[in-house]
Amino acid sequence: MSTSVASAPGTASPGTGRSQLRGLAWIVVRRHRSAFWWTAALLVVWTALLVATRLWAPVSAQPGLLEWFTYSNFLGAGSNVINLAPVVVGAFVAGPLIAAEQESGTYQLLWTQSVSPVRWFAVKLALPTAAGLAATGVLVGVCRWAWTGRPRGNWENGLHWFDLYGSIGPVGVASVLTAVTIGALLGLLVRRTLPAMVTCVITVGAVRQVLATAREHLWPARTVIGSLEHGYLGTGNGWPLAEGAVTSSGAHVSDPICVNDQKCWAAHHITGFYNTYQPASHFWPLQLVETCILLALAAVVAAVAFQVLRKKASA
Repeated sequence: MSTSVASAPGTASPGTGRSQLRGLAWIVVRRHRSAFWWTAALLVVWTALLVATRLWAPVSAQPGLLEWFTYSNFLGAGSNVINLAPVVVGAFVAGPLIAAEQESGTYQLLWTQSVSPVRWFAVKLALPTAAGLAATGVLVGVCRWAWTGRPRGNWENGLHWFDLYGSIGPVGVASVLTAVTIGALLGLLVRRTLPAMVTCVITVGAVRQVLATAREHLWPARTVIGSLEHGYLGTGNGWPLAEGAVTSSGAHVSDPICVNDQKCWAAHHITGFYNTYQPASHFWPLQLVETCILLALAAVVAAVAFQVLRKKASA
């Protein structure tokens, strides 16, 4: 005599749950396999481009105009790809990954199975997040390696650390994670593919612009003052922020452009000149502070997204 055991409604054995989670992951990969393949192909192409750029560095170390532009343009192209990655990844998460299922209603079928909405959401985000972070991490590492071979001297302009700031440090990777969470939240809220993508592009762009504007204030800047005799002091390879004249009261004002005219300096009470800048030694403090801000923002947005999901599931 055999005995059959029925599971209670809405429950499943651990093995079944794991199998369905693996099945959901496979569905995500299969449904978006074109995007994953394109990502892999572009990663190979741009990595090869940056490696070629680094190998070109010895040629451009004593450059003519053509050699320097070749090196600079290749490195700039790789940097631009890294800077665009958060916008592209965020838009993909917001639209095709999350909002598309909200728009079509297919998510409801999955939620009636043993996979909970929270697990559905987590699995949906896990693969693109891992792929985006891995791809961006590789590009950031290779871009930084390529940048270390840059030509020095007069040809270095445009290749300073502050020119490529977002593509040679952890900020580039953290930006992708933040964009993923923003895209996920907007996908849940907007629930329509194209509007969600557009909204995500605007939002991620706004966040990046705010951080870029605030960046110079994330770590105390350095100010050096030169006398009337010596004029402006150099800032080395630092990031110039402001310059001007210093009055007898110590105030920093615009340079009246007196050009060695003692009477002009006296009339404006000018006693010297100042430069405010972020030295190269502040690169890592600035990167770490901005990375922490991005990670904190990602955590907050992710928490809000899961809260929205729970309310949606219980409605």
